[in-house]
Amino acid sequence: MRSDPVHSKHIISIHQPRLWLAGAVLILMVMLIALWMTFQYGRFVAGFDQAEYDQEIEILRNSLAEQTIKKESALRENARLSMGSNIQKDASSKINETLAECQAQTLKMDEELTFYHNIVAPGKAKREIKVNKVAMHPNKEGGYNYKVVLIQIGRHDYVQRGYLELSFKGRKADGTEVRLDLPTVATGKAKKRQKFGFKYFQNFEGWIRFPEGFEPLSIFIKAQPKSAKVPRVEKNYLWVDLISRGNEANVGQEKIKLE
Repeated sequence: MRSDPVHSKHIISIHQPRLWLAGAVLILMVMLIALWMTFQYGRFVAGFDQAEYDQEIEILRNSLAEQTIKKESALRENARLSMGSNIQKDASSKINETLAECQAQTLKMDEELTFYHNIVAPGKAKREIKVNKVAMHPNKEGGYNYKVVLIQIGRHDYVQRGYLELSFKGRKADGTEVRLDLPTVATGKAKKRQKFGFKYFQNFEGWIRFPEGFEPLSIFIKAQPKSAKVPRVEKNYLWVDLISRGNEANVGQEKIKLE
């Protein structure tokens, strides 16, 4: 006789679920407390001191605050000094400009005074021609602007006539010394002998440019009056002296002693 299997069902119900929940929370808290105590014990064993740690943090915070104050103070001081420095630079620049203008005016006045002294020198019955000024200034074209001033001293009742010659002594690239006359180096049309005729003074001006590789050493000036009673004038000026003082108004100027 075959019997059918018997199927049984069992239903498990949890009575008082609040107690179970409270127990789980209690177990979790115990575990957390145990972990915290283990952490604190580890720090204690390692020599960790919370009070000392907090003190160091406070010291570091105070030091940072002090450094921040010092930095801001330094930035303000630097800004003040920079402003003062700019003001001082501007004032110094203006003073230098004023001094340069005064020096230029003084040089110009000295040049004019010397010029007129040389012309009207008293007690000079003898007529003479003098080279009063020689100036040489570099220009943007790579050459030089020159100016030569001749004057007559003594009596001025006679027009001095004659001719002026300019020549330049220098060294070529191979070391050979040569002399070049004015027409050779002049940028414009020029004669070897430039005529003059004056009672008081006469200017000679122009532009020159030397050949490539030529090193000027000196300039030679010759003034030859037509009158045999007036002596010839020959002057030689070192090039380095003319160029080194080329910004001054009285370069090469001669002052005649008053008698």
